[in-house]
Amino acid sequence: MHYPIGLLFDLLASSSALPWNITVHFKSFPEKDLLHCPSKDAIEAHFMSCVKEADALKHKSQVINEMQKKDHKQLWMGLQNDRFDQFWAINRKLMEYPAEENGFRYIPFRIYQTTTERPFIQKLFRPVAADGQLHTLGDLLKEVCPSAIAPEGNTVSNIKTVLSFLFVN
Repeated sequence: MHYPIGLLFDLLASSSALPWNITVHFKSFPEKDLLHCPSKDAIEAHFMSCVKEADALKHKSQVINEMQKKDHKQLWMGLQNDRFDQFWAINRKLMEYPAEENGFRYIPFRIYQTTTERPFIQKLFRPVAADGQLHTLGDLLKEVCPSAIAPEGNTVSNIKTVLSFLFVN
């Protein structure tokens, strides 16, 4: 399993001081331990795949399918170049929903764990309960990872579980 660098920090080194020192080796790449990233295009393709996955859960893929290739490129370039306005001009379309729908169909999320038998949890989770109440992050954790909730209430216990949204917004 290959995790984003921020998630690795949260899982493995969150008690260390920042900045986190990383050593990069340019020879003898450990092919048996890590996936080799062939190009920037592979990273962009992975990002767009995550965006499409999140949109499928949120909007039945309607938003991403209505976008043009230039919109996809603008989204990626805004993220890559740290240009929020460029990124948000496209991303906001992915974050909007009609008022009558009262939210997205499902909330895209992934909870990473330090266990090897089940390294992450991902399942369908609606943003609104059957009684019309909006769900909270605590509701999500109670349903999919009850061990993350301390017995005395809604506080997160001291276990190494990290929540990551497929499309962070």
